[in-house]
Amino acid sequence: MGQRYDHLRQWLENHTARTSPLDHFLRRLFGEVISQPGFGFHRNLDAGRVAAELIASATKFRQVVGKDKDAGKAYIEMVQSGVIAAQQYVKEEGNAVLLSPAYTFLLNNQPVDVQFWINAGSPGWWERLYQPLTHPYVLTRRWEAGRKWTDEDEQAARQLTLHRLTQGLIRRCRKRIYLAFSTLSEQGFEERGPLLMMTQQILRHLPPPPSHSPVPDGGERERG
Repeated sequence: MGQRYDHLRQWLENHTARTSPLDHFLRRLFGEVISQPGFGFHRNLDAGRVAAELIASATKFRQVVGKDKDAGKAYIEMVQSGVIAAQQYVKEEGNAVLLSPAYTFLLNNQPVDVQFWINAGSPGWWERLYQPLTHPYVLTRRWEAGRKWTDEDEQAARQLTLHRLTQGLIRRCRKRIYLAFSTLSEQGFEERGPLLMMTQQILRHLPPPPSHSPVPDGGERERG
């Protein structure tokens, strides 16, 4: 193990003198070191797939920003800040399970039989991505010049986001949807997010399920 560690350290030291793009560096690191016998990615197909997606993501980012020498650093900072760098097309075959954020699933535009909506009590289902210098509504051409963004605008935008997100997910589900939620959040507070509250409101207005009691001789089903 010490020899493998020293080999990796020496390879990294030799590579610091080169000025190659980040995706080229990752491709060489995978092909020349970590996929070789004795390293963790050797004969690990899942690890190889993840590495290939990472390299493709860095390549697409470099192609967009051009030949900027700080493109690799900017890409790493963007990934660490939680911004998706590139969309990967996922095609599942057979009885497969796909774990992905809701928007990533919608961008793939692939219908499925069953969906599991995880953490349905979280407020993140209707919150937009907050960025310090961008605003998806105020910076559009349709926004009235000089008009301020108010709390009422934020509330309306959240409701519209939740409506579009759930509608898109429902239209891509063939059979059944399961909502998974916990009583308490990670911080120990009660989970009462907008999606969960909306679902409970819809269920209260649905008619009761039909009774499964036997039909009496009179021909009418007994009421439960």
